[in-house]
Amino acid sequence: MFDDYVASRSYQTAGAGRDNLLKTPITALDYIDNAIAITALRYNGRPELQIYSSSLIQLQFIKNVLLGIEKDKARLHQLTIGAWAGKEFEANDPELASALGNAFYIGHQIAQGLKIQLPNGLPP
Repeated sequence: MFDDYVASRSYQTAGAGRDNLLKTPITALDYIDNAIAITALRYNGRPELQIYSSSLIQLQFIKNVLLGIEKDKARLHQLTIGAWAGKEFEANDPELASALGNAFYIGHQIAQGLKIQLPNGLPP
């Protein structure tokens, strides 16, 4: 299932320009979609690095929770993308670190049962 997702994402982003891929996020789902797009680009460049595939799985889970596809939110308490954002990517890839950090922030709020506050401070 994950390989199909990555393959379809690779096909969509292979010829797309970077500016066409990302948009200014205005909803929680936009933040997650941007994080998926940025992570998919990194994965496509280095598919042997498991940290990218694991990040994509976690991001897709958060997206499924937001869309109401996934009802069991317990796994949100086990997200590791926030730690990776700070420890693995902050120095070398600040764009990815920011995207993963924002996604983690949203996922953490959902896990705590809080009303989502967007990373930019605007209401969702």
